[in-house]
Amino acid sequence: MERTYKTWGEKWNFFQNDLCEVSYLDLRSNQRCSWHRHQEKYNLFFVLTGILYLKTEWGVAEVQQGEIFTTRPGEWHEFQTHEKGCTLIEVMYVVYNSEDIERKTLGGPLENVDAKDE
Repeated sequence: MERTYKTWGEKWNFFQNDLCEVSYLDLRSNQRCSWHRHQEKYNLFFVLTGILYLKTEWGVAEVQQGEIFTTRPGEWHEFQTHEKGCTLIEVMYVVYNSEDIERKTLGGPLENVDAKDE
């Protein structure tokens, strides 16, 4: 598990692959991350303790303990804390596309079991 120190607190990275990243964030009081956006990633924030403020292009959402807030790709956002810190689980992910396949042939029964694919 990788631990990273940020200006706003600490991040423990639990899991990461090409499609997703799962982290635990311990945010200090009166902090914020950068105003940013992701081209392909969604951000899901699940608040464990405290209150997380999510600023987007459309305003600020107050996310309470036990609640979830998600930002979409291309959406400008930053998380903030006010008087008290906050702990949360952050999941960054891309949407799986089941149509993301290009077929050269169709599957099915072999007509000749001695035939080999070329």
